[in-house]
Amino acid sequence: MRDNNAQPTRIILHRLQALSSDRLLNAVALTAFVTQTLHMIEHSVQMYQHLVLGLPPKLANGLLFFLDLEWNHFIFNTLYLVFLAIILVRMKLWVLVSFHKEVIIPNIFIIGFTTQSYHLIEHTYRMYEFLTTGCTPCTGILGKFFNMVHFHFFLNIVAYLPMLLLIIKSGIFKQLFHPRDDNQVKETLWEDTLKSPAPLLASILLYGTYTGYRVDIYLLGITIFTAVGLSAFLSIFEGGLYRNILDALTISLLTAMCINMSYVSALAIVLVSLFSARVLSGQGELRLNYIAFSFTLILILSSPSLAASRWGTYNLYTFFTLLLVLGLSRAAFTKTIDIVLAFIFSWIVLFIPFQLSQLASPLTDMLLTIPSSALKLFTNPLLSLIAFFIIPLPYTFPTNRWRIAYPVACATLSFSLSHVVPVDIAAFAGITLSNIAYIITSRGR
Repeated sequence: MRDNNAQPTRIILHRLQALSSDRLLNAVALTAFVTQTLHMIEHSVQMYQHLVLGLPPKLANGLLFFLDLEWNHFIFNTLYLVFLAIILVRMKLWVLVSFHKEVIIPNIFIIGFTTQSYHLIEHTYRMYEFLTTGCTPCTGILGKFFNMVHFHFFLNIVAYLPMLLLIIKSGIFKQLFHPRDDNQVKETLWEDTLKSPAPLLASILLYGTYTGYRVDIYLLGITIFTAVGLSAFLSIFEGGLYRNILDALTISLLTAMCINMSYVSALAIVLVSLFSARVLSGQGELRLNYIAFSFTLILILSSPSLAASRWGTYNLYTFFTLLLVLGLSRAAFTKTIDIVLAFIFSWIVLFIPFQLSQLASPLTDMLLTIPSSALKLFTNPLLSLIAFFIIPLPYTFPTNRWRIAYPVACATLSFSLSHVVPVDIAAFAGITLSNIAYIITSRGR
């Protein structure tokens, strides 16, 4: 007897396979998935603000509260519906809708598409209210009768689950994780984690917060949200999602720890860092230290000496102890302890005599001051962050006979620049210039 369910099942499997073979469909599906995942994070934060923090619906504005709330959600929902429409038309899923359990994916997708269509109607009406009355947030059509936070969270869940099911069933989710570039070094998740500064930076920041270091939680959340979101979008085309997320977290945490900035400056750091990492990277060769490059650029464009304003509001000794211990641990794991010590020693040799020479003190007093000055400089948080987490950034330093010369050059250039620019700019610029100089000279040979 012929199985009546076999034919639609085969058709569905064939169209799911098209998600991998059809480049446009593949890119649209992954983009829709990433877009709505980020949108769900935003609505989850709103739920947390409303249910846990007790904020009323009008004040539970999510992470991107500093953007115009109505425009923000209208654009997200419009883009998501466009992506769903492209998938629906290109896969012709409406043809397969039936009551057979084997064709559950088309059924659920149609429900999600219909829900998202109404969701956009809600936000279109909210945009009308916003443009005519200036309300932020606006209630919409059914928002007058239901709790807005709960209602829109429910609409987003119903519209998100079909996309999630489609991505999982098609098997294209794994494409986000596998690097597309053959020149990219293939490493295990464990190796990537050990080499990335992100896990230890997170530990340091958590402990620093516990001991009194003040962190703007919203600023940190916005920075992480933006950095991870951009990394996810980049991974659609280049893969390597896990490594990209680690890079994004590194940038976000360093931004929060090094520089006191506005939301615009924080997002500028993220944008410049993530994209300079791609624009300035070499094919299989030494990569430019994009964190030092981006921090230098942002510091130059914004007001100087921002980094110095971040320190001094916490228990110095416990925080510094953790910073040094974890920094040494990472340097040992990544086998970069020689680079770190060469940088710190060069910094001490250059800066301390110069600082002491500015004092009108006898030579004997100056000699006695050197050990305490060296210890003070060694426990400077900015220097420690640069030495342990920025100088030995993976694939940005030489591995040949120039391995020690590179950190020495970084410290020397930083010392020279500190005579004309603030020391925080000089510290990052020294790394950038040394890295650029080595890349140019090595390629010229």
